[in-house]
Amino acid sequence: MERLLKNRMLNPNSRRSIFPLSGLLYCEKCGSRMRFRVGENKKQGQHWSALCYHQYKDGSKCEQRGKVMDADFFNALYNRIIHVDPDILREIELHGSRYSDTQTIIEVKEQDLKKQKRALDKLHESYEEDMITKQVFLERKAIRSRRIQKLEEELKELRKIIVDEGNYPTVEQIYERIGEFRELWSSVVTSEEKNRALKKLVERIVYNREGNRVELTVCYR
Repeated sequence: MERLLKNRMLNPNSRRSIFPLSGLLYCEKCGSRMRFRVGENKKQGQHWSALCYHQYKDGSKCEQRGKVMDADFFNALYNRIIHVDPDILREIELHGSRYSDTQTIIEVKEQDLKKQKRALDKLHESYEEDMITKQVFLERKAIRSRRIQKLEEELKELRKIIVDEGNYPTVEQIYERIGEFRELWSSVVTSEEKNRALKKLVERIVYNREGNRVELTVCYR
């Protein structure tokens, strides 16, 4: 019983925020949220470990190796967070470019839609004024109507993309949030405060260990 009390597993429920990385640390190998264990021994005293306990449908367990989360681990994590990976910055910049391109496409299609609707109105006027036959009117109307329907469907999908992409941070926003995080992190004391500080900037942290090498990938909000 004494051994169990010294080495107890914590529920991964992020709302508890009882550990700085509660609800934030995910396994690279299986994608599952990692769990934390507090243990105690003569060499390290009380210490925390990050572990993946995911079990696949066939009964096999995730091969991810855990890590004692000591001061070196958190220093490496802090440096990873405040020094944004160049690849992430390039992806953010590309995303911003795609967002602008999508907005331009929407504007072009909106103009085309207005043009098609005006043309359809004029077609009705021409028919009412006996300038074209009914057959010609119906043929041209069908063409215009199909074009209008297609444009409306395309615009609906593009606007959904814009809404989703609009929540994506810019490079400037990332650096602004990092500055705020550094100020906040320097004053926090408890695990709950550290967890809240991290969640203001970080969406998730992806963990992977190969041998003695640990890789941490930070996904920003």
